[in-house]
Amino acid sequence: MKKLFLFTIIAILPLFTSCTVNGTNHNEESEKIEAEKTAEQLYDYISKKDFLSTEKLFSEKFYAVSSKENLRDILEKTNKVLGNYENRELLDWKTSRTIGTNPKSEYLLIYEVKYQKFKAKETITLLKEDDIIKIIGYHVNSDGFLNPELQN
Repeated sequence: MKKLFLFTIIAILPLFTSCTVNGTNHNEESEKIEAEKTAEQLYDYISKKDFLSTEKLFSEKFYAVSSKENLRDILEKTNKVLGNYENRELLDWKTSRTIGTNPKSEYLLIYEVKYQKFKAKETITLLKEDDIIKIIGYHVNSDGFLNPELQN
């Protein structure tokens, strides 16, 4: 019986030596605060109508599916239709930080944003790249976009 048990341990040991070791932490307050710093910069640029400066906050992964020109168009149209940015309130958030041999940090921030004419629900998805938190997704939902008179 001892020989069989010893063999089993030896046969399984190579499986453990080639594994990656990771642990994941969810919804850490400190991670949320870090992600909000990037969102703060975004809304600061939006409030100043400095849409060109927002580009540096976005990841190349974002630009793989949307151009910088498209981003500026979205921000300009949002400003035109919804009005000037006034303030925001964080409605919900999630973080996921994987530590170990394959580290990764992801963030989700959902805001209710008050513009001069309309409110919007905005979802920002972020990812830490080389210790810098970058935006990989930005979605603006507002009834203001449903008004046909404002579409031009």
